[in-house]
Amino acid sequence: MTHKLFTPLTLRNITLPGRAVRSATEMFAADRDAHLPSYEVDVYRELSVQPLGMIITAHTCVSPEGRSNDYQNAIWSDEYLAESAAVAKAAQANGVPAVMQLGHGGMKAEGHNGGRKVYTPDNMTADEIAGVVKAFGQAAKRAVTAGFSGVMLHGAHMYLLSQCFYPEYNHRTDAYGGSAENRFRIIREIFEEIKTVCGENTPVFLKINGDDRDDTDEYHRAIVTVLNLCDELGLDAAEISGWSSARRGMPEEPYFLANIRRLRGETSLPLIAVGGIRTMDDIDELFDAGADAVSMARPFMQDPGVLHRLAEDKPSGCVGCCACFRPLKLDTEPVVRCPYRKK
Repeated sequence: MTHKLFTPLTLRNITLPGRAVRSATEMFAADRDAHLPSYEVDVYRELSVQPLGMIITAHTCVSPEGRSNDYQNAIWSDEYLAESAAVAKAAQANGVPAVMQLGHGGMKAEGHNGGRKVYTPDNMTADEIAGVVKAFGQAAKRAVTAGFSGVMLHGAHMYLLSQCFYPEYNHRTDAYGGSAENRFRIIREIFEEIKTVCGENTPVFLKINGDDRDDTDEYHRAIVTVLNLCDELGLDAAEISGWSSARRGMPEEPYFLANIRRLRGETSLPLIAVGGIRTMDDIDELFDAGADAVSMARPFMQDPGVLHRLAEDKPSGCVGCCACFRPLKLDTEPVVRCPYRKK
């Protein structure tokens, strides 16, 4: 495999053995106490033998009030360390680094957080903001203790950190509202907290939307400001998603190709392209547009060996049906299944 996809990528604090990334996705696997079944570990063991550059594990909640679905993974206390360590060991069994994606549901936690207060950018007190920052830091420390190579902050898809960055959800008039720099402040403080508690050399990634609902120039200017701030702070890379992230059907081109193309001209921060990648031509387009790596989730759920298929210039078998996002009952446990899964 001589394609650029399979060449190393050196970032600030980590070198990836390849440029294909398994993007985080909800496993809908944990029980209502957020403990993991063995088959989630098996998912990562299966991925560990693939020619990946990095594995980003399932979106994991940093505090009980932020759990965004009834089956979301958790890392808000030491009781989850053993199973997190099992995931890290399985994912990294063959030398592929794994990072844990950390998040807080914000308004998406309503109905899933045990009746606790539902945080929004507008209703959080200064103490609650400080508590969220500390929760992310402690979650990152647990992830590193469990053996993960680093962490990713989920700042996309209308979870709390994403809500804080969108002015239509954030109407604050204090240091956390108004300008792009202020709306980014909570992410900056989380980044700094992680570096304090985990060490300056800890790899940290950010997932963030590259556009807003109407793809406005105002948002574009704001995201450029933030990506350049991330570069100054020492973030390893940003995974660029978007407002509409999980589309149905076969895409004509990668979802956020245009975002990568225009952002590349305005920031030197390493960018990971995600969304709608189904062919090697898609990957070539993204590399030509300036992506440093490419990230996929659903294609790996359909076929964990999809990279071998792409290397043979065959398309992914993922048809974008979105069935994999629905929790289905099997032996009384909620699981994610692909009806087109390669046998």
